[in-house]
Order: sequence, then structure tokens, then C-alpha cells
Amino acid sequence: MLALLAAAAHAADDPGELRLHADRLAAMGKYAEAEPVLSRLLEQQPDETITIEALAGVYRSEGRNADAEKLYLRSIDLKEKAAGKQNPDLIPTLKALAAIYSGMGAPRNTDAERTLLRVISVREQNRGMDDLDLASDCAALAGFYLDRKRYAVAEPNLRRALVIIEKRRGPADPALVPVLDSIAALYVNTKNFAAAESPLRHAISIQERVYGPNDYNVATYLDSLAMVFYLSQRYAEAEPLYKRSLPIWEAKLGPDAPQLATTLDNLAVVYASQEKFALAEPLYKRSLALRQKDTVLSYSNLALALDGKGDTGAAEIQYKRAVALAEIAGDPQLLDRTRKNYAELRKKK
Repeated sequence: MLALLAAAAHAADDPGELRLHADRLAAMGKYAEAEPVLSRLLEQQPDETITIEALAGVYRSEGRNADAEKLYLRSIDLKEKAAGKQNPDLIPTLKALAAIYSGMGAPRNTDAERTLLRVISVREQNRGMDDLDLASDCAALAGFYLDRKRYAVAEPNLRRALVIIEKRRGPADPALVPVLDSIAALYVNTKNFAAAESPLRHAISIQERVYGPNDYNVATYLDSLAMVFYLSQRYAEAEPLYKRSLPIWEAKLGPDAPQLATTLDNLAVVYASQEKFALAEPLYKRSLALRQKDTVLSYSNLALALDGKGDTGAAEIQYKRAVALAEIAGDPQLLDRTRKNYAELRKKK
């Protein structure tokens, strides 16, 4: 018995066992339980950067950014002392620290930017100027700038990422698509619609090659390019793009999906802008019916929730609204189902 107790005590103090236990707890989202286990492990291994960063990750998940920052800085200091300021092992730690700074708002923007720039510097020193991970780092820095509307400094970083990926993988690689999307978004946000056309066409070409011409990944960029044409008042060029994307979305979502309403509205607006009102009308009607159907379901769901908590009076009001709107929507099955649900409620009164 004493031997068993001694073995159990040893397992409780064994660093490997503690690490596995902490990892399991963190994976289950039990951060409050993982924290003391990692703290105990850190007492045994105060200079173990893996443990330091694991505890920092727990703090970060708990929203304790200031505590996480201290630990990441501690880990960076240890790594620099072990292998210098260009140690490639610094990169994931720097990226985690930059994410914390970014999440702490405007007062820490300078710290976030400086840390992201250092990631790029360390990557360049260790991997050279054409590394694919460097492209990701440049895109991450550009994303930081885009979020803060610093478009002038975002663009060259996106362009650099684009050049690296094209050089290493060719002009048709799918990894280009998110970069092209960001470049197009930058131009749209700066109202340079003419410049947004080229990256969107490039993205469409890549998506068609990867997924085929009738995939929703293609439709997404058809819609984006159509919107650019619409904003540029190039309605005749926007029309065929929306006409092409609509059947793709119908096949993906189903012809009665409420999400189709946006595409229907977009095509209808393009028709109306060209005074093709006879073509716009049925699209607006169909869009309205889909939105009404979605609203009927929302009213019915709210009524069910109110009924479930015993507020039958409030539930009845929502069912009345649902029935009235279902009558307008022109969907017999939806109307029948809504009326039956309302009838079940009235039986309880």
C-alpha cells in the first residue's frame, strides 16, 4: 500500500504527467483547472519556455492579457539568452504576443506593429526573402494595417506576399486567393474600384481552376466583382456576373433559402439601374417572400420560447404576427404549420 501511495505521489509530481494533465484540461476548455497544474509545473521548471507559454496561453484564453504578456516576454528573454535575438524559435512567441497587443486596443497598437515587424525580420534572417511563411507574416502585418485603415502601408505588404507566393508556387496557386481578396478589399475601401477588378478576376480564375466553374467559392468572387462594377456604375457588366452566381447559390443553398434574398436583390438593383423594371420586379417579389418566410420562422421561434417559459400571452402575440405574415408570404405549407402551432398554444389557454 505504501508503495502504491509513493508511486501515486511521484506521478502527481512528474513533469511529464503534469504536462499531459494540463494539456487535457486546456483542450477541454477547463482553464481554471489547468492553471494551477501549469503553475506547479513552472515551479519545478522555471526556465522551461514550453511551460511558460502554455500558462500564458491559459491566461490568454481567460482574457488575462496582462498576465499572459508578462509570461510571453519572459519566454522571449529566455530564448534570446539561449540562442540570440534572431533565434527562429522566437517567431511563434512573438506572434502570440502581437495577437495580445492587437486585442488590447489602440494604446498597444505600436507594440503590436513593432512585434509583427520583428517577426518578419527574424523570418528573413533565418529563411531568406522568398520564404512562404514570410508571405504569411507579410499578409498578417497587412491585415493589422487594414483593420486600422492604414491602407498605404498595408498595400506594399500584400503585394510582397503576392510576389513571394507567385514566385514559389506559380500564379494559379490557391494560397493567392486570400491575398488577392485583401488587395481588392483595400481598393474598394479606398474607392479605387478600377484597381479592384484585376485581383478579383485573378481570384475567380484560380477558384474556377480549383473548384470548377459552378462552385460557390467561385460565386463569392463573382458577387464581389459584380459589386465593384455596380459601385462603378458599370451595370451592364455587373448583370451577367449576378446572373451567373444566382443559380450557383440556388444549387448550394436550395431555391427557398432566405440567404438567396441578397443575391436576388443585387441582381434586381442592377436591372432597375438600367431601367429593366420588368426584370427587376419578380426578383424583388421573390426576395421579399424569402425574407418574409424567414421572419415568420423567427416570430414562431420566439413564440415557442415565450410559451416554454410560461408567458402564453406574449407567445400568442408573436404567433398572430407569424400567421399574418405567413398569409402574405404565399407559402401554403409554412402557413399551415404556423397555424397549427398557434392552435396548439390556444388549446393551453
